[in-house]
Formats: sequence, C-alpha cells, structure tokens
Amino acid sequence: MRVKRAAVWAAAVLLLGGTVAGCGGGEQEKAKAKGPGSPTAQKPDSKTIDSDDDHTVLRLSDGRELSLTYAKGRGLEAKHRDSATEAWSAPKTVYANAHDPCQGIEAKAYRDTVWVVAGFGPYCRDGEEPQDVLAAVGTDDLSSWATSVVSDQGFDPKPRFRDSGARVDFVDRSWIGTTTLTWKKLSGFASPTETYRPIHQWFVGRWRSQDGTQQLTIDQAAGARSARLTVESLTGPRCKGSAMLTGLDQHDLTLNNFKLEEGTKTAYCPPEDETEYSFAVDSADGPLRLVKIGNRPKTVRTYERAD
Repeated sequence: MRVKRAAVWAAAVLLLGGTVAGCGGGEQEKAKAKGPGSPTAQKPDSKTIDSDDDHTVLRLSDGRELSLTYAKGRGLEAKHRDSATEAWSAPKTVYANAHDPCQGIEAKAYRDTVWVVAGFGPYCRDGEEPQDVLAAVGTDDLSSWATSVVSDQGFDPKPRFRDSGARVDFVDRSWIGTTTLTWKKLSGFASPTETYRPIHQWFVGRWRSQDGTQQLTIDQAAGARSARLTVESLTGPRCKGSAMLTGLDQHDLTLNNFKLEEGTKTAYCPPEDETEYSFAVDSADGPLRLVKIGNRPKTVRTYERAD
C-alpha cells in the first residue's frame, strides 16, 4: 500500500520544525472538485443514542437499533433489535482481536447499510496508533458483516455512503495522498487503492550536481504511482538507485525507501539518513538543493538543471 505513515510523518515533523461563492457557483465548484463521474455521497440518516470508549448504539431511520461493543479479549461484537421495546439479538462477533481496543467506535447508517470503523493494538488505550484498523459494513437484517482490516499503516478513514447505500468508500486523505478502501453490496471489499499527491512542478526533470559527479532525475506522481527520484553517479564508483518522493510544497520534499539498483552506495547516493535530509527548490529554473534539516538547516549539495 503506502510507506508506513509513522515513518513518513516523522520526516514531515522534522521538515516543518515541529496544507464563498453563491449557491449556483458553489455547486459548480463542488462538482469540479469531485471530478467527472464521481458518485454523489449520501448523508447518514442514523442517530447515535449512546456512546462511550467501549460501545456505541445507533438508531436507524426505520427505528431499528444496533449496539456495537468491544468485548475484552474477543474483539468487536454487534447485536440489534427491531425497536427500543424489543429484546436484543444474541451478540455476534464482527471482528475477533485480542489486542486492546482504541478509544471509541465510529459507526453511521444510511437506510439499512451501516459502516463501522474501529482500531486495535498494543497500548492503544494510551494514545498510540492502532496496529489494526477495522472497516466493517452490515446490511439488511444486520445479521452478517463484511470486514476488511488494514494493518500497520496509520489508516484513518472517513467513510462515505454512495449509490444509495450499495457502496461505501472508506477514504483516508493525508499530505502524501489518498487511500480508498471500497465496499460494494454485490462484491464486498476490494483491495485498497492509493492516489498520490503531485509534487511541485519545479522539482520535475533532470538535475546535475555542480561538481559534475551526480545526476538526479525526478518524475511526477501519477495516480497510484508516487513521485520518483533516480540518483546516478557520473564519475567515480558506480551508484544508481531510486526512491519514493513526497512533499508538501516546493520547500519540502523528502526521500523514502531508497533502493540500490547498480553498484554500491556512495556519498549522497543516497544521503546516509533519509529522515535527516530534504530537497528544496526556490524558483522554476532552480537550483535544486539537498538540505540537512535540523535547528539550523544546511545546504550540503546543489544541483543545476540538465535539461
């Protein structure tokens, strides 16, 4: 899927030192933002009638009630009833997990479709990110549940009902890009998809170090492909490799997951610690600077455009 967010976020923290029109125009702008063919989302029509860190109770639009509860050592359980005066069904395990639950269960319904998001992991109660994030969908009589689990990725989705409840998109937007986990009534959960944010156009192209020893090629992100950096030595020992690039703007671009493809690692191929360096460019024609970040950022290498 994506680079682990904990590592990428740590790099971002280092970099940063610690991203109305009228009625008619507003709707047009919203449509443009969604893009052509984007399905319209339906607003939830359920009501939360009780909730704490370990359980939540929903009332659906037809009057039914659904209770979701963390069962210690067993995971997430669900039970339902036709109305507040009826008896609850027997609890059913939605997802089995022996780890501690995180704080709270998120759940919403549209008509007879319910989405649920819940997290589990060691020390989750103490504020650490969940190790496993559960996305679940129940439909019709709520006696069965479809589930998908994203592990070790910092997944934090905002679900959306679409197609009148026949589809739910669990959407996680970050400064890296957008991860979408989609459930459809006819086919269940698909694998998560990733759309990376483009980097600033000023970075894109070929660059040559001022001392003539190294060439960089930076390619733009395209959908599920992240922006890429290729590093190649021009003199001395052979070194060629590539890495994923992510960034907020033209002043912050970080290197992740460098892979050596030819030769041996040499000076700045790659930098000795990826999290301690960033690339910066201040104008459309460069130069490109490799910066060692910290309390006093320092430019350690400069590149000029080679194309």
